[in-house]
Amino acid sequence: MNLREKLERLDKSPRGETEPPETTAAPQENWIEDFQFEFDARIIREQNSFVVLKENYYPLYRDPAFERLREKDFRLRQFHLINNQQAARDFNLRQCLFLDLETTGLAGGTGTYAFLVGVGHLELDHIVVRQYLLPDFQHEWLLLKLLENALQTDENLVTFNGKSYDVPLIRNRFVLNRLETRLDELLHIDLLHAARRVWKRRLPACDLQTLEREILGETRVQDIPGHIIPQIYFEYIRKRRAFLLRDVLEHNFHDIVFMILLTIRLGQLIDEPLHQPAHAEDLLSIARFYFKNKFHREAKPILDHLLFHVRDDSVLREATYLSAMVHKKLGDFETSRKFMHQLLSRQKDHPRALEELAKYYEHREKDYHSALEVVNQGLEFIQLLEQLGRESPLLGSKADLLRRRNRLMKKIQKTAQATDSSARHSI
Repeated sequence: MNLREKLERLDKSPRGETEPPETTAAPQENWIEDFQFEFDARIIREQNSFVVLKENYYPLYRDPAFERLREKDFRLRQFHLINNQQAARDFNLRQCLFLDLETTGLAGGTGTYAFLVGVGHLELDHIVVRQYLLPDFQHEWLLLKLLENALQTDENLVTFNGKSYDVPLIRNRFVLNRLETRLDELLHIDLLHAARRVWKRRLPACDLQTLEREILGETRVQDIPGHIIPQIYFEYIRKRRAFLLRDVLEHNFHDIVFMILLTIRLGQLIDEPLHQPAHAEDLLSIARFYFKNKFHREAKPILDHLLFHVRDDSVLREATYLSAMVHKKLGDFETSRKFMHQLLSRQKDHPRALEELAKYYEHREKDYHSALEVVNQGLEFIQLLEQLGRESPLLGSKADLLRRRNRLMKKIQKTAQATDSSARHSI
């Protein structure tokens, strides 16, 4: 019997004589009734496929930031600074779609499906969250089509870690289903990166739930851990009971709501850093990022505020150094010099302050004696540290300071010789 005959024989074998396995799907109409009963959800049908749509609301007007946000027409004027994306200038929250996925795996790849796609946006004084739930894998094309429809109405996309995970995954699903998408046409803001720039210095982590607790003052009650969500979905696939997914939808809903509230809080902090309740280390992180990205004029008032109001010594030292460097970049070299001297009075082993002062005197003032005095001060302190056996970042600068001292001594000697020669000629 050849292979074709074996297949034909199997195809003609009687069906239904054994108990169906536990994974056999229930009739589609039973699924639909179950979802409608459990979630009060809409069912969207097309070409023998269906997707569950759950819509929910969150009262944004209760948030303390709402009134000020409405006064600004829901625009975050300076949000582009912390994202370092000029396209985000005058960022309009009403033109944003907030996206969060729940998937069948955490590693990504072609075998990973997005079985729940949550999207949120602002509407009047509420946050509207729509969740598209995949009842089974063969209906994926319809879920993607509904997501694409949602992408048509906005110009901005906001995610949390979406550049690394959500967007590549969902883009891949569009490709595998041979569907077109405008996903890459939207301005994409990944809130995780902006959050790290502001809060990484102070908080133990910058995952969404830590930020909810520490920045928004919100704590979820009986929330399911994200890493078990794929397992829950496969349990649903096996048993076809909609109630198994109730906590997953709740988790996804809160992810989207708190992502939006965090965007608002972060945007207002960047827009008005000196008029928002903010920790000194957060303001210092903003100023450091601004300096690094050459937003010197924007960094200056934040640093001035820190120097005037903060008493924490570590914050003051870094703020003093950044203020010196900002003034240098803005062309105010004398003020920069004063700040560097202030810094050395607080921290004698600050290697960058010693270097900057030596460079100032050597190259700008041509005052080689003052530059040599600064260098010798640093080398003397290094000698003391070595004798005491203490660690310091200054120790790594010893070779550079020695080279600078030798160069300065040669310049001083050359200048003295030139002066003597000039004096002899004048006689």
